[in-house]
Amino acid sequence: MKTIPLIVLLTACGTSESGSLLTTGISAEMGAVTTGNGSTRVTAELFEGNPGQLIFVDLQAGDSLVADVNGQSMTLAKAQLLTIIDYEAVFPTGNEGDEFNVDFQRSVDGGAPSSTATLPAPFTLDPIAQSYTRTSAIAMTYGPSGTADTMGWQASGDCIQVTSGALPSDSGSIMIPANMLVATAGATSCTVTLSVTRDRKGSLDSHYGKGGSIIGEQVRTATITSTP
Repeated sequence: MKTIPLIVLLTACGTSESGSLLTTGISAEMGAVTTGNGSTRVTAELFEGNPGQLIFVDLQAGDSLVADVNGQSMTLAKAQLLTIIDYEAVFPTGNEGDEFNVDFQRSVDGGAPSSTATLPAPFTLDPIAQSYTRTSAIAMTYGPSGTADTMGWQASGDCIQVTSGALPSDSGSIMIPANMLVATAGATSCTVTLSVTRDRKGSLDSHYGKGGSIIGEQVRTATITSTP
């Protein structure tokens, strides 16, 4: 199951059984994510109403999410943490251009058979220093670059508040400004994970009457020690 931000755990409003909902009353947040290890995790979260309401849909008998790529199909398995419900499957492929389709198969209506995400090009992070003070800027480079896809970064660790940023272009360089990493109360030093993403917006089936999104994503990470 993917990492759930604490704010989502604290604010999730509940669950709703799929049998009481038509697809026109459901929204979806989906992704196909690879870290460059030769596999891709396909995930889906369904919501009653808009995603921001955080009412997660619990699939009942007669409803399922089936993903496929390159002729291989898998039914997404349920994972639950408190009221957070996520469906996922891991495929043994992670190549640029892999197109994943997620089919919401239903007994009460026609479902949503065609939501697609395509993996963007892979990239590699260049080595960085092992330790940074939080009053120092962090410069990162990666390659290859120059695509039309969206780039972003996130920093997380036990001693800092989770923070993130978007890049104006796929330029091959990232600058996290000094003092951008903010310590949590009483924190000193800890290991911080820096995640860099290349996202490509996919096509969500229009039968989801409340909207949502689906993306293909390449993710690369580096770890540093963050100090005061």
